[in-house]
Amino acid sequence: MTDRFAIVLARHPAVIGAEGLCYGQRDVALADGWERMADGLRTVMQGVGCRILFSSPARRCQMVAERVAEFMNLELKVDSRLREISFGEWEGRPWTHISRTALDAWAADVSDFTPPGGESGRDLRARVRQFWNDMQQYGQSCAVLTHGGPLRLMQGMVHGMPGSLLAPSPPMGSVRVIEQGPPGIRTGQPESHIPSQLPLHQERLRFGRQPAVVRTGT
Repeated sequence: MTDRFAIVLARHPAVIGAEGLCYGQRDVALADGWERMADGLRTVMQGVGCRILFSSPARRCQMVAERVAEFMNLELKVDSRLREISFGEWEGRPWTHISRTALDAWAADVSDFTPPGGESGRDLRARVRQFWNDMQQYGQSCAVLTHGGPLRLMQGMVHGMPGSLLAPSPPMGSVRVIEQGPPGIRTGQPESHIPSQLPLHQERLRFGRQPAVVRTGT
């Protein structure tokens, strides 16, 4: 384990055929040009010396991860804890076909509300927190390719907090670099070696290593 390491947090590229749908863990197709995002992610990972790539098993993540891992000849770890939240029986249905009453109940209690056959926000938080704690124990530069829900929570865990399911999701195809090291946070420093035409949103943070156990809460 080293004193300093980087974590690259990435959201899968844009998808097609899912406009207006609740899809959660359901597999949906990547939009044309997804390879460009994969190559941009590889550029970022090479720049910070990543040797491990963690990916959600969803095809929209795993296709990107496999391309990057093959090119870089690095270890790919597919982890089910990185799946998007499960919406159960809602998945594959237009949001407009889901009961307004049910959606209002979900909005009122995103932590404990459970869609029929799905999982609650608390369930999602538990598995993402477990993954985050395990990943921290590696103590070496790595990348995480996942979905909006897990990334909302990880944005809080970066700072040793639970993270909020109501926080804005990072854009599809975005990449964020977290540098673990001496205390203190600096933001907004771009990856200068990343070509500007790549569809990436970069943010670099520096901060002290977080405790292995992240505080819980809503």
